[in-house]
Amino acid sequence: MKILLVNDDGLYAKGILTLAERLCKEHSVTIVAPDTERSGSGRSLTFHSALNYMQMAISEEYESYILNGTPADCTKFGIDTILAGNKPDVVISGINNTCNIGTDIAYSGTVNAALEACMHEVYGLAVSYDCDDNDYGYVADFVAKNLEFLIGLLPTDKNTIFNINFPCVPPKLKGVRFATTGDRKYHDEYQYVEGRGYFITGYPLSDDKNAGYTDVVLNGVGYATISPVKLNFDDTALFEAVKGIRL
Repeated sequence: MKILLVNDDGLYAKGILTLAERLCKEHSVTIVAPDTERSGSGRSLTFHSALNYMQMAISEEYESYILNGTPADCTKFGIDTILAGNKPDVVISGINNTCNIGTDIAYSGTVNAALEACMHEVYGLAVSYDCDDNDYGYVADFVAKNLEFLIGLLPTDKNTIFNINFPCVPPKLKGVRFATTGDRKYHDEYQYVEGRGYFITGYPLSDDKNAGYTDVVLNGVGYATISPVKLNFDDTALFEAVKGIRL
């Protein structure tokens, strides 16, 4: 299988390198990663400045490139230019070093880099791990062992990705569950640093609206979660309610 690996943490992040080393044993792997930390980039693309890339000598087992763009740029540019004529079977984004659950996905460079794959009719997976010890081997093994099975569950129209999140509990993980996307709100504030400007800080709030099989609830009690996330943003229920209205 041809795999394009991307992330929002940069080429030398341990998560993406661990995943590449594990997957290259059985697959053809190419990394395209941002040249700097790009967390929180969402689905942003670079329109008003030039993109440049450089091949890096990381391993003889797979090819690695850095790009002066966003995570979504890495997916788009990787498919269109670096791998032109050799389209990947799947784009895997991660392994990110914190979870991307609930409404995090609106901002997440990790999740949105995987969603960008849908724009190119390529399967996508986003993988995150709330990791304190920097040991990504457990999660990388899970991805490698279940990759073909998970891709087989995705719709063939390639408009949906799986957003995979592991809490910081292996090897005491309770299990893996498919989950809907919950609400994850934050207490945020902007703090001023003299001579530099304002920086956002915050922490997650508990939210009683979360219940049942949401990624927020299940992750919080020790389960890894796999959530289907669709590229199409339509609220079909509301559309059915309003489609006959004439203004």
